[in-house]
Amino acid sequence: MTATGVQLGLRNLDGKQHLAVADVTAMLRSFSSIWQGWAATGHADLDPHTVGLLGSALADFADQLDVEAIARTAPTTGTGR
Repeated sequence: MTATGVQLGLRNLDGKQHLAVADVTAMLRSFSSIWQGWAATGHADLDPHTVGLLGSALADFADQLDVEAIARTAPTTGTGR
């Protein structure tokens, strides 16, 4: 089993620590890939179908986070947003 290769950089904003959305989504996608690798190579007692569903759910969640982050950082065009 390997550790994730994602570097998480905490940022100090107004005295609070925050993770960049890109770091979080990369981590979620990395977990999905690692789990699927374990199941495919038999290095864990994981059901490949279940791992596939969990991996897909993590990737979908990462996509949702990306979309929300883009929507919140996109410049407004004066259309009431």
